[in-house]
Amino acid sequence: MKEKIKEIIEEVTGEQVEDATNLIEEGILDSFDIISLVLELEEAFSVKIEVGELEEDNFKDILSIEKLINSLK
Repeated sequence: MKEKIKEIIEEVTGEQVEDATNLIEEGILDSFDIISLVLELEEAFSVKIEVGELEEDNFKDILSIEKLINSLK
């Protein structure tokens, strides 16, 4: 799952990332990118990410995103 998340992030942002890269602090994800990322993640993993889950902690790195997706399955 991590590899697919990484692939989606790199596709949305055009940036190379690692598992522990802080996507918010390093300016890789902005608000527009997060919306695009959410749409791609929902499609790829057949989950629904609600507005209440759009917290910085859920999108700070690949592992946080993986944890969010697992909690939604």
